[in-house]
Amino acid sequence: ILVNGQPLVLKGINYFGFETETYTPHGIWSYDLNFYLDFIKNNNFNAIRVPFSLEMVKNNPSNLNINCATNPGLCGKTALQLLDVFIDRAAERGLLIMLDNHRITPGGGISELWYNNDYSESQKFTKTHCRWNVFAIDLKNEPHDSASWGNSNAATDWNKAAERIINSLSSFLGLFFVEGIEWGNRLENVAQFPINTGNPSLNNRVVYSPHCYGPSVYDRPEFNTPDFPNNVDGIYMVKYGFIVNQTGQPVVVGEWGGRAEVGSKDMTWNQWYVEWLRSKCITNNFYWCLNPNSADTGGLLEDDWLTPIPRKINLTNRAQPNPTKFQAQNGQICITAGAFPEAHCQVGVQVTDGPGTTTTTVNAGPTTTTTSAPIAPSTTVAQAPSTTTVPSSGGGGVTLSTENGSAVKQYTLRISNGSPSTVCSVHIKLNASIKDKWNLDEVSSDLYRTPSWMTIAPDAVADQA
Repeated sequence: ILVNGQPLVLKGINYFGFETETYTPHGIWSYDLNFYLDFIKNNNFNAIRVPFSLEMVKNNPSNLNINCATNPGLCGKTALQLLDVFIDRAAERGLLIMLDNHRITPGGGISELWYNNDYSESQKFTKTHCRWNVFAIDLKNEPHDSASWGNSNAATDWNKAAERIINSLSSFLGLFFVEGIEWGNRLENVAQFPINTGNPSLNNRVVYSPHCYGPSVYDRPEFNTPDFPNNVDGIYMVKYGFIVNQTGQPVVVGEWGGRAEVGSKDMTWNQWYVEWLRSKCITNNFYWCLNPNSADTGGLLEDDWLTPIPRKINLTNRAQPNPTKFQAQNGQICITAGAFPEAHCQVGVQVTDGPGTTTTTVNAGPTTTTTSAPIAPSTTVAQAPSTTTVPSSGGGGVTLSTENGSAVKQYTLRISNGSPSTVCSVHIKLNASIKDKWNLDEVSSDLYRTPSWMTIAPDAVADQA
């Protein structure tokens, strides 16, 4: 998924409540909404999947469960007004929003199909949002049982319904997430019946979004064999692991997680799944969930709604350690490029040290600014190693001195901005030992970035010593 020509590296979290009888994000019956949004931001997430119900959108109730003392600005609002506030506060923190059509009614569980006798397929499930951070819509949460995927039954073929719904929402500029059947998990029929709206522009914004859980949610037969967890690889490859390479469309896991108790089979699955996602370059994800009151998974917080659970946060950090970052400032959105965790998944540029010498990888591209209009990403899959070679100035390194018998060289990076937006900063991964980093800020042991004050105008070049 590309934004302004740069890979979108997603580290998302599910935060539910709007789809329930409270019609609010859970936890604000006691605590400040800002606490939870700050927690999400401070734990390096950059996106929130926000479940809602069709009934909430249709009826827009005002009897909301909010602690007015801790949320003085929220009481008296309707559900949709509160959703607007939620989205705006997320935007202030640089957090993207995906609206998730999670349920038809708040108390009836998750429906098999996307309609019932009271809510037809043509029911509009979201109002138009022009906010920059509403980047995606999840069309239907976890179709299952009677839901099918093919070209034989208009009443149950979820893929054909998704095509119709996407066309009905064509004015939306963001991405359309399409889950699989069997509770979101099965997408194998994409091989024969990929989503095709008849509109190439809309097709280019389709994202396949499986949900996947381990034994704490449903103890499937494959979790109880001598070769578990390695046996699961073949199963997941058939269900959705093949999609990126075979279709060119991206895959973003919309839900995963579990209790992950230390020493449990569920922890074994969670740790294995994180490594599997990394190896398959499918680390764009939304973890389920922030809330501790998810019955079969729990959340990132303890039951007090305040205390983090480190082992779960560590899993999310391992899955996506360097997500893209967004910052709204002065009417523009500054985008700091992220980096996928595995080298074979990277998309970047190379800096040459001169003829006949090695190259240095500059990961994932520059930070850019864009206008405050809604982000309109495309789903072009950037495949490594599609790289651009950027020669360093001066034809290579210049020896300045020796240290312990080794030559010390100074390098200048020449950075060209070929995008239509201003570059704010560049992340650089150097395969060399750095003695003096000069103006570079150190992000990690081998990852640096240019200073935030350095900007490069469209079609301009900057040298960084």
